[in-house]
Amino acid sequence: MVTVKRFRGRAVLRVLGLAAGLALIAFAADHLGFGRTEVAVITVVGGLLSALAIELPWKGFLFPGDALLVCLCLLTASNRIVLLALGAALVSGSLAISFGRTTLVAAFRNAIASLAAVAIWRLLVPSLDILLDGGRSFRLTGNTFGNWLVTAEAIPALLLASLAFVVGATVTESLLRGRREYAFGEFWFLNAGRNLHHLIFTAVLGSIAAVAYRDTGAVAFVFFTFPVILTRDALKRSLELRASRFQALKALSSSVDARDRYTYDHSNRVSRLATMLAREMGFPESMVELIEGGALLHDIGKLSVDIDILSKPGSLDAEERAVIEQHPLDSAEVVSRVDLLKESTEIVRHHHERPDGRGYPGGLKGHEIPVGARILNVADAFDAMISDRPYRKRKSVEEALDELKRGAGDEFDPVVVEYLTRLVAEKREEIVGSKDS
Repeated sequence: MVTVKRFRGRAVLRVLGLAAGLALIAFAADHLGFGRTEVAVITVVGGLLSALAIELPWKGFLFPGDALLVCLCLLTASNRIVLLALGAALVSGSLAISFGRTTLVAAFRNAIASLAAVAIWRLLVPSLDILLDGGRSFRLTGNTFGNWLVTAEAIPALLLASLAFVVGATVTESLLRGRREYAFGEFWFLNAGRNLHHLIFTAVLGSIAAVAYRDTGAVAFVFFTFPVILTRDALKRSLELRASRFQALKALSSSVDARDRYTYDHSNRVSRLATMLAREMGFPESMVELIEGGALLHDIGKLSVDIDILSKPGSLDAEERAVIEQHPLDSAEVVSRVDLLKESTEIVRHHHERPDGRGYPGGLKGHEIPVGARILNVADAFDAMISDRPYRKRKSVEEALDELKRGAGDEFDPVVVEYLTRLVAEKREEIVGSKDS
């Protein structure tokens, strides 16, 4: 009963937020001086684009309403645009999965980005107050500002003001980033880098719409909506495709683990731990993804190993050990054929190498071993130690960490072991879960 009431309360809050957001957009457009028809169009277009905001896998956001905000910043050159920006934030948050966080991030980034664009726009057009005919810049047809706006002289100012909006938005989002494991610069590069085409496109489109408004009026707001929605959907589909690919990889890795009850879900756990380690060590997200994907399929080569060898309770003989030591090469061969994971090949191939050179298959030493492989080696060993195996019972977390520390420098990379120790101390439940008993 309490859960139902809580759900209804949240639903009511979202509806109220949506209504308040639309009302604020309309109120702001009216106070910026637009006519009734234009206010209605701005409210509908702004509400629609704001409602299509997407929360991205790395806890960043995509806000299609940016194009309208850029356009109105250039048309009005007024700080009152902040009211409309806040209305758009309320609409985005009301329809998002995480209502509070989305509203907070959207409100701050929309407001700061809009103020930055207006400030740069006014700075680059020194006589703007005169050109605006008393601040009503959107009445462009036939006035000095409208005539100047469609000349080549206006292009640098238009682009730089739009760029100011993009920089202000992405920097603010990075300051409010949702994952502590991302450093500011890393999150900014990840969020802006992956959305760069969309950010640039929407900013430029907003500039074009501002220029088009001179001759078409409110119709310009409607026309630019369609390409913005198309680019938003294209990005959403690419993210969904990437997610489905990783789900397919997880399913494939599970086929290896399912052969032996002792290794069930081992690859997923190792992938999760290796990913956490890579982020804790400060590696860029591009490297984190290579380690994550490689870890999922690091044991795929064991599909060709006889189950009697994998589940043998005693020590392996020389021939059986040779078969086992072949699996990194077989795994790497499979990974090299997956376009999504080609760059993970060396990580998988060398995840059983040792700093002292006594590992396999290449006998590499120290820093000759790819750093991703060194991370995967420690994550793989740790999960194996705290799991039951046919030849031994699982160790406690403390015993596993002690063994890793004893082998640091010889069998395991000492830096990775140190980071794992720190990570377990901070996030023990998340890493160990039900095995911590």
